Amino acid sequence: MVAEAADVSKPLDDRHTRFVRVCTGALAILVAWLHLLHPEYGYEQLLRYVKFGTVYDPRPPLFVLSGLGIFAGVVVVFKGVAKRPVYLLGIALTGTYLLGYVAWHTVLDHGAFWPHIDSHHHEDVGLVESMIAHLRGDLIAMVSKATEFALLVFLTVLYVVDTD
Repeated sequence: MVAEAADVSKPLDDRHTRFVRVCTGALAILVAWLHLLHPEYGYEQLLRYVKFGTVYDPRPPLFVLSGLGIFAGVVVVFKGVAKRPVYLLGIALTGTYLLGYVAWHTVLDHGAFWPHIDSHHHEDVGLVESMIAHLRGDLIAMVSKATEFALLVFLTVLYVVDTD
């Protein structure tokens, strides 16, 4: 007996689509929490910057705003409003997180463009080696990037199959 190949062009049924939507929402909430509660770049650091009256690093305001934006997106999708545009925005945001991480540690020279951040190059290693070294040295970043990549995949699936 030969098993039939699955028809990937056929959309998921409602039950499976809801399951993927719930999994995606859970991943999105995890990504939002990782950014909001990040010990170096989350809301606590942003509050310190407000207290000092300057932004020493651009990441805390970006982490907090994007984390809050993710929560808003989850609420909007679960209310059934503008799901596909929110999926598309989520794809763009998670892609920005992933590409931004690579850019920060390479072409942006760890934020050397910012007035309060000193340059430190990685000229002795290539892109892949640099990313591996950074992720190995930072468990939060490793979990964050893995979760963001999974979220990117799930959002893309939903964008394709969730046509309600």
